[in-house]
Amino acid sequence: MRFLAGISSAILALALFSTAFAQQTVTVTLNQQNSSGVSGTATLTAMGNQTQVVVNVTGEPSGASEPAHIHVGSCPTPGAVVAPLKPIVNGTSTTVVNKPLSTYTTGGFAVNLHESATNIKHYVSCGDIPAVANSLPKSGGIPLPFVLVGAGLLAVGGYAVRRVTT
Repeated sequence: MRFLAGISSAILALALFSTAFAQQTVTVTLNQQNSSGVSGTATLTAMGNQTQVVVNVTGEPSGASEPAHIHVGSCPTPGAVVAPLKPIVNGTSTTVVNKPLSTYTTGGFAVNLHESATNIKHYVSCGDIPAVANSLPKSGGIPLPFVLVGAGLLAVGGYAVRRVTT
């Protein structure tokens, strides 16, 4: 029975570990601006104290390199840059920003793409980062039925150990 208690404890520990470290992701819809034809998504993924930002767009002119940033404020006219992103080349860009995702999911931030470094004031696409009410990690990992079975095994194992020692 001690073996059963050990297995159930391991299942429960695995369930709690996988839930605590589930990734949180926020997807931003990037809408075209100024009849640019450039639209797509920016996916922000929590990476501990950093955030990975992956931008994918279509409608970008061939050979273009568009500067991209996270700005304070909202579309269509966001404010100051708070985090530069790698330029969009061939429709994509991946950047790791040295701030946690929770920094940007409080409301009042946007991902903004510019036409070019020489025409930075001309916006081609923009999307507001949605506010997330609860910035705790989302549940993930082991499905609930397995967690319940593991908890049940733990209870049975604990009862059996108690009976053997009394």
